[in-house]
Amino acid sequence: MAFATHASASPNWRGAREKASELVKNISAPSIPVTEIAENSGVNVVFTDMGKFSDKVAGFVDFNTHRIYVNMADRPQRQRFTVAHELGHWILHRSAFEANPKLYPVLPRFQSVERSNAFEQEANAFAAELLVPERLLKQVSGAPVVALAEVFNVSRSMIENRLKYGT
Repeated sequence: MAFATHASASPNWRGAREKASELVKNISAPSIPVTEIAENSGVNVVFTDMGKFSDKVAGFVDFNTHRIYVNMADRPQRQRFTVAHELGHWILHRSAFEANPKLYPVLPRFQSVERSNAFEQEANAFAAELLVPERLLKQVSGAPVVALAEVFNVSRSMIENRLKYGT
């Protein structure tokens, strides 16, 4: 299963979702224990004060130390998405980023680069499937968005995007 080897490559959304699905295949109900899954995948999750970057950075992965750093000032649902997204980079893109660290910049929030960056798109697809597995979402189809967000312990916007785009 080939994943993007460069940010401008075409994203492999299906492959990213399949990798995430493998990690949650034995979980029968939400909320997904994303921190536990990350740590079982060989990366430590550290909730930390981002200092003067607190309003700009949700988190990042340090490939050298095998750690995902998560902004402790963020809401728990945002933290869960950050862990899932950075775990996506860890699992899908680690070899590319270790070979060329410049490919993995710590991105400020709300950048439009995600739309044109295959690495970011794959990490988002991975995070969406990890936190809200399609097979579990199908079991509650038709439920109100607010209820789904609560059940899956994710933000309302994350559920809305999952329902609209599948990611």
